[in-house]
Amino acid sequence: MPHPSTILEIIQALDSNARSIVEFFSRIPDRPFFDGTPEQWSPAHHLIHLTAASRSVQSALRSGKLPLHPTGSSRTYAEVRDAAAASLGATPRDRLRDMGRTVVIPLGASQADLVSAFVSTSAELRAAASSWTDDTLDRHAMQHPLIGQMTAREMLLFCVVHERHHLRLVQTRVGNT
Repeated sequence: MPHPSTILEIIQALDSNARSIVEFFSRIPDRPFFDGTPEQWSPAHHLIHLTAASRSVQSALRSGKLPLHPTGSSRTYAEVRDAAAASLGATPRDRLRDMGRTVVIPLGASQADLVSAFVSTSAELRAAASSWTDDTLDRHAMQHPLIGQMTAREMLLFCVVHERHHLRLVQTRVGNT
């Protein structure tokens, strides 16, 4: 997949990710979709996590309260991807397990409910991102729980990386249904 750079390319990548995620997760049979624990995530856990991450970034982008980034300079997609991998690798497994336990499947949620929630939240993230210019994305800062301070552009690039990562994890776990 190409490495996005501009706001338009990032939005297109997020849209492409969303279509791939919805198509794949919608085809997973019900039992394996929910078969997991907070320590060993099911596809449902992954989808809830992606939805929450998108909601958080979307909310921050719309807040109008993002501080200025000290350098006003963003890393590339590849640099953000590598920083994410390094941060994940450097984080103690116990901390990751504790963070993972916060992802809870709502009682009575259906696969369609979870896919629908992702669809709408993903669209809201893309809409929030579309109100930003390339220049303003580089000037404002956001905080990632593992990577630390990032520009708004870097956070959106992380969203692209993050979604692709979780899609690959689930594809590997359940196979390409």
